[in-house]
Amino acid sequence: MKKKIGICHFRVGMTDGVSLEIEKIKRALEKLNFKVVLIAGPCSKGADYVIRELEWEERVITRIKENGFNHYNRRDFDDMKLEYNIFKISDRIEKKLDKIQIKEKFDYLNIHNIFCYGGHLSAARAFANFVKKNKIKTLAHHHDFYWERDEFFEPRNAFLKKFVLTYLPPKNKYIKHIVINSMTKKDLKIKRGIVATVLPNMFDFGQSKWGIDKYNKNFLKDFKIGENDLVVLQATRIMARKGVAIAVDYVSHLEDMLGGLKNKKIYNGKKITKDSKVILLLAGYHEKADRQYFDKIKELTKKKKINAKFIYKRVAYRRQGVGFLKKYSLWDAYVFADLVTFPSIWEGWGNQFIEGIFAKKPMAVYEYNVFRKDIKKEGYEIISFGSRSKIDKKTDLRVLQDSNMTKAVNKTKEVLLDKKYNNKLNNNFKIGKKYHDIKILEDFLKKELD
Repeated sequence: MKKKIGICHFRVGMTDGVSLEIEKIKRALEKLNFKVVLIAGPCSKGADYVIRELEWEERVITRIKENGFNHYNRRDFDDMKLEYNIFKISDRIEKKLDKIQIKEKFDYLNIHNIFCYGGHLSAARAFANFVKKNKIKTLAHHHDFYWERDEFFEPRNAFLKKFVLTYLPPKNKYIKHIVINSMTKKDLKIKRGIVATVLPNMFDFGQSKWGIDKYNKNFLKDFKIGENDLVVLQATRIMARKGVAIAVDYVSHLEDMLGGLKNKKIYNGKKITKDSKVILLLAGYHEKADRQYFDKIKELTKKKKINAKFIYKRVAYRRQGVGFLKKYSLWDAYVFADLVTFPSIWEGWGNQFIEGIFAKKPMAVYEYNVFRKDIKKEGYEIISFGSRSKIDKKTDLRVLQDSNMTKAVNKTKEVLLDKKYNNKLNNNFKIGKKYHDIKILEDFLKKELD
């Protein structure tokens, strides 16, 4: 009989980084002949079991989070009411997990971010109790920790401080801890005395190359993009730490530069004409909590007078539907991009970076900490935004130093006109495959899961 593993997260089947990693792990496990069962909250696509209380934007979960950390300055729960609600939601989740276990009888669990995210305290306790009670061997994937986010830095009281020390993450002989970068490995050892294994983001470099086919052939037409337009893809979700405002500013500078490219062919053979425009293609969605930031980005695109296409409603992890209701995959967006921006100020690792490397697209990258410490040394050719930025007091949005933006734009022009740049993109692909091919993930899972 196949061994059975439950993969658990707040959400699955979306285009955020954790969902994308879960999909890769699911495929790798199925290749190793495991039966995979997905457990997640209601804002998911394709979950086998939905637990309503796993949704972090559920009203009571949000109130617990905002009462639990001083950053939010919310006090509509007193200390006793706060504890009561944490335990009440936790017990509900645990009971639902118990019912699932009776039916499925898991041999293993693979739990993502539940033991490290400060925004859903009840879930961490529920899963810790469930693992310990059922003695299930568990791989706990920590994509980022609560202490890396300003809003979770200061728990409200002594009870909350003890709670996060107990459950974020828990020490348990049945749990093996996995982190995605060397910095959090070091932090976890110092802060919790837990030795973790580093497993960075992986990608299936053996899959067929993404290209134009019958399904996506009308992609440009559907979004009113000209065949000679210069398409810049911002594939991440729209949230402050993704630095999307930097991508908007970058595109406005590229528009000014476009005149110098008229009647010239760029690295991929596309000809820039007098009618060509620079298009910023924003494929990622935004959470409810990031609505204000999303609105600021839309306003900024209007102020900068750039051609921005917010296409997240027509993009999913997989292709869906037909005709006008058709949803493209995130990979379809990469097919039609000439450049990919990755201006994140902070990332646990960076899924969109390795996607762009696989797609063989020039990458314009802000050199966030993990990039500088773990990724850069692998040797990729990029367009650098540098590693210094600030918050613009007028817009409250992040901007680059002028000198860094100038360097990035000049480098971009050089890249676009480099007839041999495809050789560098091919080399990037080889480096990515060497360090991040899904075969590495398969070998790791094979070893850890007997």
